[in-house]
Amino acid sequence: MSVNTVSRFNNLAITLHWVMAVLIIGMLGVGKYMVGLDEADPQRFVLTQWHKTFGILILLLTVFRLVWRLTHRSPAHPAAAPRWERFASSISHFLLYALLLAAPVTGWMLVSVSPLNIDTLLFNVIPWPHLPWLHNLADKASMIHQYEDFHEWATGALIALLLLHIAAALKHHFVDKDTVLKRMLPSSAAGTGTTMANFVVLLSAGIGGLLFAYTSLNAGGDNLSSGASDVSAMATIMGESTAIQFSGSQVTASINVDSPESGSLLATVPTASVTSSNLQVQGALPDTEWFDSENYPEAVFESTQISAAGDGQLNVEGTLAIKEITLPHTFTLQVQDTDGNKTASGEFIVDRMAYQLGMESQPTDEYVGKAVTIKFNFELLSKP
Repeated sequence: MSVNTVSRFNNLAITLHWVMAVLIIGMLGVGKYMVGLDEADPQRFVLTQWHKTFGILILLLTVFRLVWRLTHRSPAHPAAAPRWERFASSISHFLLYALLLAAPVTGWMLVSVSPLNIDTLLFNVIPWPHLPWLHNLADKASMIHQYEDFHEWATGALIALLLLHIAAALKHHFVDKDTVLKRMLPSSAAGTGTTMANFVVLLSAGIGGLLFAYTSLNAGGDNLSSGASDVSAMATIMGESTAIQFSGSQVTASINVDSPESGSLLATVPTASVTSSNLQVQGALPDTEWFDSENYPEAVFESTQISAAGDGQLNVEGTLAIKEITLPHTFTLQVQDTDGNKTASGEFIVDRMAYQLGMESQPTDEYVGKAVTIKFNFELLSKP
């Protein structure tokens, strides 16, 4: 049996260790912060995509690091280390690799089984597939909490093991005063800094190349975005149709006509901006029993899936959040191009009673109808 004379990890192993440490802390930090946000908060959707991006990147790097570890010799344990400590080190490293795989995989499973069916877009651009055997389940709603638990257990265990890993490294350095921590620290003499810089450059170039290649291959469609939006509603009051308008509405849309499933749509409507020719309606809607604009200043629509509907139309599925109630809605989005001016428009019907609007003074539809038609129109600007 040959004697292990390796005194420190090689530069690539050290680079992978510290780059992944930054990514893992970022993934866990973003994850813990975003779950504290309201479901209807637009920031939660953005952070969720970045959390999933971190997770998939860590999954791929963990596989690469595991292959590298199995094909390259690591430094031996300190000669003075007791047998139990060597055993504990081996077990903890095995569990660490297992959890670095389990945390992103259970997150991938959770996204795949979610009845919301929200696409995963790496770096908010490249679609990542769902796991088909979970995504195609008939009754996903009954399983979502189970997979949430799986992901929470995996990430919780990973956090606990990382803290133990850090404590053990500090104990070796400050109490045992051995070389366990030093052999994983970057060394200018060994050229670790150059390896780290080269790896980060190559990783960034690889990601940038993938983004460029994907956007180039999908450049055939119209990638569109938007800003301000015209939003109005039509309600039946005392048997007459009454128009209601909102100002200051904002829409963020990313729509590829050739590949609509990669698109998204997010709209926010300031409820206090409501106006109407019926001044009684205008004065009442911001009140507590209606929109409660003081406590809930915005209504938010967020798409969960966009698909082709034919004849220049798109089918949009999503959720509308008004106050504390979030309900699913589906509508047809009409994309039009008139002399180079692209616009999108559509409408859908909401049940005001389902959103508990006006239930104190108008608990029935005798004076105020329960069906309200929401109409919207916004300009689409081609992305450069």
